[in-house]
Amino acid sequence: MSDHASQAGASEPGYTARLTRCAGTWLELPPDETEQKRILDAAREVKSQRVIALEFYRDPIATNTFSIELFRQPEFAPLHFSDELVAKILEKVGEPPVVAEEDSLEFSAYLRDAVLAVALPNPRRALAGQLRRLLPQFVAAKQWREAVAIDYNAFRTALGHEVSPFLAQMALAGLAHWYEEHDEE
Repeated sequence: MSDHASQAGASEPGYTARLTRCAGTWLELPPDETEQKRILDAAREVKSQRVIALEFYRDPIATNTFSIELFRQPEFAPLHFSDELVAKILEKVGEPPVVAEEDSLEFSAYLRDAVLAVALPNPRRALAGQLRRLLPQFVAAKQWREAVAIDYNAFRTALGHEVSPFLAQMALAGLAHWYEEHDEE
């Protein structure tokens, strides 16, 4: 993906499929009016869960940990970074360091740099939009903590210049897939 393409709008055909692994899933096509309404209704429902939200935000470390665990669930797999986006990461920041522990500071710094290298404004908005599309199913199931986490991470992803737990987990899963697929080469 060229730097120009990484700044292209989410309305471009195939844009989200170039960012994520959503090709061939319902997330590949843009949301229609009915889905957009469901997303807005779900977002309103989440806003009404103030007590749960306040408890969720109280401890930032617990909030991030819960979010990362949530985004490891299979329903988020289509949002893992695509091979095209991982290739751009490798081009810009190089290979990840080999570390003894998953939570090594060196690897954390690499992951932060990797995400920030490709998480430009338009990709951020597109990724956040894709994440919000999962909100209605969690609201319908009355999984309020999960719904609050999705809403919170979508907001942090779209508007920030930080590495939200969502972006970190999607990048990590994308990198893992890349190396599983390219180990044989």
